Amino acid sequence: MRFSVLVPTFRRPELLRRCLEALALQTRQPDEILVGLRVQEDPEGVRTVDDFVAAHPELTLIRVVIEKPGVVHAENRLLAAAGGDVACFLDDDAIARPFWLENLARHYEREELIGGVAGPAIDVVDGTPRRRPARHRNRVIFPGLILDQSTRHSDRPVRVDHFRGANMSLRLEPLRRLGGFDERLLGDGFRFELDACLGLARLGYRLVFDPEVEVDHHEAPRRGNTARAGAETLANNAANETFVLLKHWGRGPAGWLHLVFALLVGNFPCPGLAWALAGAAIGLFRPHRHLHGLRGLLPSWRGRLRGWRMATERAREARTAPA
Repeated sequence: MRFSVLVPTFRRPELLRRCLEALALQTRQPDEILVGLRVQEDPEGVRTVDDFVAAHPELTLIRVVIEKPGVVHAENRLLAAAGGDVACFLDDDAIARPFWLENLARHYEREELIGGVAGPAIDVVDGTPRRRPARHRNRVIFPGLILDQSTRHSDRPVRVDHFRGANMSLRLEPLRRLGGFDERLLGDGFRFELDACLGLARLGYRLVFDPEVEVDHHEAPRRGNTARAGAETLANNAANETFVLLKHWGRGPAGWLHLVFALLVGNFPCPGLAWALAGAAIGLFRPHRHLHGLRGLLPSWRGRLRGWRMATERAREARTAPA
């Protein structure tokens, strides 16, 4: 099998250099590395790639020009250019450990119904990786609870429902059959990975989280998303989450149950009433940047309703599309 590593980047030259150098040290070499570049706005990124190509002529690196902002658009451009059987997605601030690709590849080569493999994107804090045990699996629990342990280590490879894009891989043919990643998503594309994972599961593929498929994630701020806890970001995230779930569950009884749950309960990144009250209470004793509390409630509610409208517009487009 052929493995294509996809790395979108924007104005992070030093992190990009480290990401690429880690790929050159893999015990199983990538068949190709594709780097997405906005060449006019990121000349340092272009120079970093050129320097890497000159230092590693044994590796196949393909430059892909990205025309507009947004990680979803960039990933789709990279997907269109990839020539492998499996797309391996890395953020430019993720440093793959030496056995990353070797450990990832064995799952695909062992079983044809493996549609995706991912591993921990280990948080690096003050230069030190934080290795923590997972408390549960990455799950999507109807009518809308989403559990995510993507930065933690499970005790063995486990079957999961979704991944995080900093360190994941997906089988290319079925992903292309689904149309790639949905560019209708708002903001920075929150939940674009969830959408793809649910689509692959619907096609009958299984997803595996392997603790030995490790990268060190030096999470850097995203350009154009400096207010990650701001009202607009919260609204976009909530809209995307509801849109993605309704896309796969429909707007019938399941969709209405999701909307009621989302407004009254919600979850950690997109609080409903219960999460907002709990966050406000916990924040009095243990402040946390991801506990939005009551200030996150109205933006999340607005986003949930917008997500419903997005799903309605998608259904209308599907009905009127030529056969």
